[in-house]
Amino acid sequence: MVRAGVRNGYLLLLFIIFSVVLNEIVLMGNDLIAQAADKVLSGHQVDFTAFMVPLMWMIVLGTAAAYLKSISGSHYSAVVQRDVRASLGRHLMKLPFSYFDEKSSGSVITRLISDMDELGRFFSEILPNLLANIIVVVISTIYLVQLDALLIVVLFASYPIMLVVADRLSKKLAEITKRLRTHMDECNEKAYDAIQGIVIGRSYNLYELQKKEIDAVVDRKVEQACKSTRISSMGWVLKNVITTIPVIICYLFALYETMQGRITVGEMLAFTVILGRILYPIGDIVFCANDIREVGVSLKRLQEIYDQKEESAGGDIHTQPQDNEEIAAIEWKDVTFRYDNSEAHPVLNGMSFLIEKGEQTAFVGGSGEGKTTIFKLLCGFYEKNSGQYKLFGHSFEEWDLEAARSCFSEVSQNVFLFPETIRQNVACGKENATFEEVVEACKNANIHDFIQQLPEGYETLVGERGVRLSGGQRQRISIARAFLKDAPILLLDEPTAAVDVEAEQKIQEAIDRITAGRTVIVIAHRLSTVRNARRIYVVSSGQIVETGSHEELVERRGIYAEMYAKG
Repeated sequence: MVRAGVRNGYLLLLFIIFSVVLNEIVLMGNDLIAQAADKVLSGHQVDFTAFMVPLMWMIVLGTAAAYLKSISGSHYSAVVQRDVRASLGRHLMKLPFSYFDEKSSGSVITRLISDMDELGRFFSEILPNLLANIIVVVISTIYLVQLDALLIVVLFASYPIMLVVADRLSKKLAEITKRLRTHMDECNEKAYDAIQGIVIGRSYNLYELQKKEIDAVVDRKVEQACKSTRISSMGWVLKNVITTIPVIICYLFALYETMQGRITVGEMLAFTVILGRILYPIGDIVFCANDIREVGVSLKRLQEIYDQKEESAGGDIHTQPQDNEEIAAIEWKDVTFRYDNSEAHPVLNGMSFLIEKGEQTAFVGGSGEGKTTIFKLLCGFYEKNSGQYKLFGHSFEEWDLEAARSCFSEVSQNVFLFPETIRQNVACGKENATFEEVVEACKNANIHDFIQQLPEGYETLVGERGVRLSGGQRQRISIARAFLKDAPILLLDEPTAAVDVEAEQKIQEAIDRITAGRTVIVIAHRLSTVRNARRIYVVSSGQIVETGSHEELVERRGIYAEMYAKG
């Protein structure tokens, strides 16, 4: 965030320069008017033409300076916000998988929207106004010192009480803002859960319960917002009351100085005009602490994202291997993994296995035994705690992470589709995929005929998470996506578990096509789907407890045989 501000600092410098020029022109014009007033009061004749020509030039130059000041300030605000948002987005996409496991979607969304908006307000309003006010106060103060230094002493002696009030109010506002942001997180989380779980919510008549939960969070949010508004309003009223006192004092003192002959009537007039120019900027500078502390809360929340360490880019291996039958596709030796280092028992405990190229390998076992975690480690979503993981003969750490992930295609029972068209969802399997390639992939996935029957064809929008399609249709689109990626290793996470018999048959036909000639790794709950696997690993408590083909494991009469007997 700081880099974005510094990188575009030339625009801020222009804003400062034009602000200085504008204020200098205003003071020159004010001086010109004061001198003319003194001449008139002393009985001298004023040449109106000689007076108006420089004044008109000052108006023209001042207007140009004000315009350029506004343009440079607005441009600075826009480009900094753009760079910060882009930087935050890039950083967020590179965070490790564990960050999104720990943080709720509502919290992340609030930070990306509400906190970014607050930061945007800092660059678009608070910072430019603060700098402009400081410039006005500094230049005007120098001008007034030249008139009468005592006037400045009287002016600034009246403001310490404002500093004390502003400091206390800003601290209170910062505390409330922090709580308000937390309640916004909770509100977004509840709303997100209610929308994502709308089917379950309506099926179980949870509307009233969800409504009460959302209402409770909203009430807490409104309560904090009202407190913030009351304190902000109190600060605004106090600022106006407090700034009135120095004005009265300064006017009286200026009148006294004029009566004593220390300053002329024209100079008193000039002082009055300049006092009006710096009066509210001084108040704004003092009470700006309120806004800065509020922005500081959002800045800290965004900084928490920036402080998260990005996942490692990996090593120097960028290309997928050439065919070499002597090298195994995947090899694990004594791999141990914990999601949390404080966990007493690891999810994977010294796991070792070998997956040959071009063969189908299956992992079976009960729920919670670590099968899905194996897939996450294979794709580098998490880093193992110990042990060795080789991909095509090279340690996984030697691989460039993106290159390593390009070796895998995954077809899961929990299909995710983007709220875009069918064509776009399939095409994300391959960069710059042609329409013909998308169609070919869909034909192989047994979904082309269905797409052709739709009014919009391949341009049909699938809705959020593909809600406009059936489970079997979504699954076949994910298979088409995997076809298009054409990775050497295919990961199948029980892709036919949540579909009907007719859809299962079409999906199985598509899977038979996509698995031909590939290394296939299957997570299976239905053991009938892995009977043809070359090797089956039985997982229990994060370890491989049995290994063999279907026939070998059944004859062994161990855990696998018991699972198979139960169906």
